[in-house]
Amino acid sequence: MKSGFTITAIDIGTTKICVLIAQINEDNSLEVKGIGTSPSKGLKNGIVIDIMKAADSIKSAIGEAEAQSNLKAKNIYVGIAGEHIKSQNTLGRISLTSGSQSCEITQEHIDDAITNSKNNVKLQQGNERLEIIHAIPQYYQIDDQKGIMNPLNMSGFNLSVYVHIVMADGNSLRNIAKCVELAGYKTQEIFLEPIASSKSVLNEVERDLGSIIIDIGGGTTDIAVFFKDSIRFSAVIPLGGTNITQDIAIGMHTSPKDAEDIKINQGSSLAKLVPKDEMVDIDGIAGRIGKKRKLRYISEIIEARMREIFENSYKLLSEKYDLSCITAGLTLTGGASLLSGTEKLAEEIFNMSTKIGYPFLERLSGATEQLDNPKYSTVVGILLQSYDALQEKDDKILKYKYSDPIMNFFKKIADFFKDFS
Repeated sequence: MKSGFTITAIDIGTTKICVLIAQINEDNSLEVKGIGTSPSKGLKNGIVIDIMKAADSIKSAIGEAEAQSNLKAKNIYVGIAGEHIKSQNTLGRISLTSGSQSCEITQEHIDDAITNSKNNVKLQQGNERLEIIHAIPQYYQIDDQKGIMNPLNMSGFNLSVYVHIVMADGNSLRNIAKCVELAGYKTQEIFLEPIASSKSVLNEVERDLGSIIIDIGGGTTDIAVFFKDSIRFSAVIPLGGTNITQDIAIGMHTSPKDAEDIKINQGSSLAKLVPKDEMVDIDGIAGRIGKKRKLRYISEIIEARMREIFENSYKLLSEKYDLSCITAGLTLTGGASLLSGTEKLAEEIFNMSTKIGYPFLERLSGATEQLDNPKYSTVVGILLQSYDALQEKDDKILKYKYSDPIMNFFKKIADFFKDFS
């Protein structure tokens, strides 16, 4: 990629919109130039419910990032989550040759096998209105040889690919893109948020040995499993930090804003960690008289909802995946992961080593101090994922360019005349 190339990452969450504008430096590194955030309006659990309000929120966050960076937001990549997301593992297969001689595998063969896997999924009943946003190869098989990670230039008669397919409701995708368009911009590509988050909180060892990532956002909890450096499972649960805030607001008869402050600054996901007699001031709604309540009781409200999130996540994972493959453990990220006691509660339910995932900022330069927080894991992941996708695209173009006989012919002619210049 050229020096000065601009990438914009947008995390469109239920509670906040976050935007990063970054630029490619001469050494091909990423420099964060601007950060913008705004309260999220017009969205619920990852779905647009008021397109104009959502567009205004996006425009406000982008405007803040542009003002800080003195750059125009371009090449915009957006993260998506929500109940409408569906994922599954599937198989794609092609014959490489009909003769008795094996065939050398090209990038075109690999792409054809992945396309076959997509077609197989699209033909399944119930997937008619869904659009594929990711088709991620897990591993390949050449004839009877399994576990191949890169079949390029190898030889065989048949090529199979095991693929993780992520689909989203077509209208939900179009509504998100329309929000960005109404804000005055154009979406380049949409990523599934837990896949993006994994880019910023899991290292290569964790992705290889087997890891679970649970990203607890405002309206949804995103789940992904990685093993042998590829995604094996992903899902979205329609519960998040906003549900906890609402529970406290209703139970304590206070405003959502005050409930959020109590949750973040004083609450705990494990009520037993809170002293029995510790009291907290609760403001009344719209000037009504406030009162004192036991902090442990408030923490019991928090714990009940967090248990629901983790137990639902565990049930879903244990039904769909062999958890004995998870060697590296569980990583929690997202804003709600910072609640006191959350790490211990997750360890208790999952019975595995757990950590809080902060975004890796080593690959970034510039204004990154603010991003050292789990609530920015997704937007940092979107930035890293878009950068890697652009790099991969450039590499593919080069591979096609130099594997094409016609291009090689003209290159040889050019090199011949260059010798005489």
